[in-house]
Amino acid sequence: MSDFKHVPKYPVQTLGKALDILEYIKNNPSSEGISLTEISSALNIGKSGVHRLLDTLMAYDFVEKINGVSPAYRLGWGLFNAGNAVPKQHTLNGANYVPIIEKLCNTFFETTNLGILNNYEAIIICKMEPARMLRTNTQVGEREPIYSTALGKLFMSDMPEKEIDNYLERTTLKKLASNTITDRDKLLEALEKVRQQDFAVDNEEFVDGMICLAMPIRDFTGHVVAGISISGPSKRMTKEKIGEISPVLRQACLGISQFMGYTK
Repeated sequence: MSDFKHVPKYPVQTLGKALDILEYIKNNPSSEGISLTEISSALNIGKSGVHRLLDTLMAYDFVEKINGVSPAYRLGWGLFNAGNAVPKQHTLNGANYVPIIEKLCNTFFETTNLGILNNYEAIIICKMEPARMLRTNTQVGEREPIYSTALGKLFMSDMPEKEIDNYLERTTLKKLASNTITDRDKLLEALEKVRQQDFAVDNEEFVDGMICLAMPIRDFTGHVVAGISISGPSKRMTKEKIGEISPVLRQACLGISQFMGYTK
């Protein structure tokens, strides 16, 4: 889950050339295909070598040949099917988020949660508590309303307008704490702010005296599939501390998002 590009210690040149061909065809999409001559010239690989590599890739249906006056090649459905298997192997699980949650908690010494959306409620699936007397009382498995929590507002901000309207039509915005937003228009304004800044804050909107900062985890489609929140008493969660937490939390969420296939 990092940005660096892996450099092989033991490169296999033939395999590398085959992958270069796939990359070139991918970056130059054409329903009419790309000629062997163009591929050879662009990649500086002899025509005979390109022909052999394409022939092998065709055997796996990674490329397909378009017969005509001058044969051309385009990506095949075998490559598409292989790509479709990737999301199934990059799902949220404890191995890829528990160490991150632990590190965030130990770094800032505040309650750190990872939550997902289920039935229009935010559910805490991972929670780390600092060894402090004064801390939050949320528990793993707890369901929280999405309109009054930082995690919930992340999920709401990612919903289509019609879905938000439907939710608000059947939901009573109850005042749960001193700053709970109970006005529909003000909530919509708050959600637009979340979209613009790509993070959400619960400023004593769910529990009096508690402030929470949450940032999104996105999958390969760009949708918010989870979020990480850091929360604590308002006397500790000052603007200065939130400013310290923000870049670190954003990088942590981006790392998990990249594992899930998200690209900016």
